Amino acid sequence: MTGAARGLGAALARELAARHARIALLGLERAALEQLAATLPTPALARFRRRPPQRPLAQTGPLGAGGRAAHRPH
Repeated sequence: MTGAARGLGAALARELAARHARIALLGLERAALEQLAATLPTPALARFRRRPPQRPLAQTGPLGAGGRAAHRPH
């Protein structure tokens, strides 16, 4: 389950665990995932991923620094 550290993801993880489901918790907040896993009535696998470094918008997609896609005539 992704986003399990907080909010709806955590609530859904609790509900599924109460129904004896086997779940894997995934998210960006290690401490929150481990705390949630420790409180569930069924064993859960908790894994976290570090947030990737943020790149400037000009480097992330086809829009480039100008904010517009390059026009290519047909």
